[in-house]
Amino acid sequence: MLWPAEWEDWEDQDPDFAGYVERLALFSAMRACESAGIRSSFPHPADQYELITSKSWMATLSEMPQAHLPAAILVQKKHVEADLQAAAKRAIAKLNDIRANSPFPSDGSSQPAPSLVNKDGVKKGVVKLGWSWEARYVSFFNGEQQLAARLREMLMCKGCLASEFIVQEWVDFDFEMRLFFLPPREWAPPVELTPTRIEFNGWKTSTSPSPGAFTKLSRDKCLACWAQDTEALNSAQQKAVEVSQFLLAWLYTKDPEPFPMVRMDFMLRRLGPGVARVVFGEFCEMGACCLAWADGPPTIWRSALDYALR
Repeated sequence: MLWPAEWEDWEDQDPDFAGYVERLALFSAMRACESAGIRSSFPHPADQYELITSKSWMATLSEMPQAHLPAAILVQKKHVEADLQAAAKRAIAKLNDIRANSPFPSDGSSQPAPSLVNKDGVKKGVVKLGWSWEARYVSFFNGEQQLAARLREMLMCKGCLASEFIVQEWVDFDFEMRLFFLPPREWAPPVELTPTRIEFNGWKTSTSPSPGAFTKLSRDKCLACWAQDTEALNSAQQKAVEVSQFLLAWLYTKDPEPFPMVRMDFMLRRLGPGVARVVFGEFCEMGACCLAWADGPPTIWRSALDYALR
């Protein structure tokens, strides 16, 4: 399995980066094979794989309330290099514009969405790189000055070839719900697609400006976290599946080539008895972690093989 990345070759040969390939070279090779009539069956055709893993769609879809995304923008590297403070100031202003013009969908509660800290304007958020993996190169910021510092850190990363950074508003959440979709061969919107599997995970508290390690959670542990509020968890699951239909249809409009598997991650927050907020996190390519789903890898590999033989 190869991962597209925006980095020069690693001098220290760190085994954690085995399989990372400079993205332009990887996608060019994939498209050359496809133009010769060889299908890219794993993890996705080149166009799909590039769209999903770039994370640039976060900025496009965040202006569509149906996507349930945090506000997000792309900050160009050249703007950071030209005037760091101005780039940070403009980024926060744009996030506020998105949230003002595309309010997060109402969840029936009085709590501000998607975070309490940003109820009076965006202050806290996340800076990340596209084509980054396992929560690497994700940094938190609180305020314009700290955002500028995080952008500078990303800019100064040795060997980084990225031309843009993703800046998102902060999301309050208790844990994540991950939905695995394996569409049948004949599937196409608007036919509703049911997830084949649902898994949960949490994130350990970190004192660093980056996410801590994630931990696998059972449904029972999630209910314990939510005071055994089954109604809230069931409601969150139903809402996540509903939002997924919009997102799956959007993917289909970008590339109607069928995909054998995609994972969708949602951040969940209990707001009160029977009430939960659902925020979309990201699309994950086929081959993404199956967490506690023991039959996940063979199930997904069979789907990949079936796809290759269509």
